Formats: sequence, structure tokens, C-alpha cells
Amino acid sequence: MPVMDRQMKMKLQAELAYVKERLDQIRQNRDEQGINREEMEMLEKRKRDIMNQLF
Repeated sequence: MPVMDRQMKMKLQAELAYVKERLDQIRQNRDEQGINREEMEMLEKRKRDIMNQLF
């Protein structure tokens, strides 16, 4: 596994924070807006990918 520099790690952490926030927004608004399954699945997959890269 390649060595991750500080800048790349910070970028991944910021993207992870965004993904988590977006998932929370979708969950909170699902009663009003419904659920976009494709977006949720894409975000969940990206979250797993980022977590694998960070840890």
C-alpha cells in the first residue's frame, strides 16, 4: 500500500465528512423528499472506500 501524505489524508477526511453529512441529510429528509436509493448506495460505497484507504 502506498504511503499516504498528510495532504491526501486531509482530503480524504474532508470527503468522508461530506459523505457522512450528505447521508445524514438524506436520512433526515426522507419523509419529505423520499429516498434516492442510487445516491445512497453510491455514497455508502464511497464511504467504505474512503474508510479502507484511511484505516
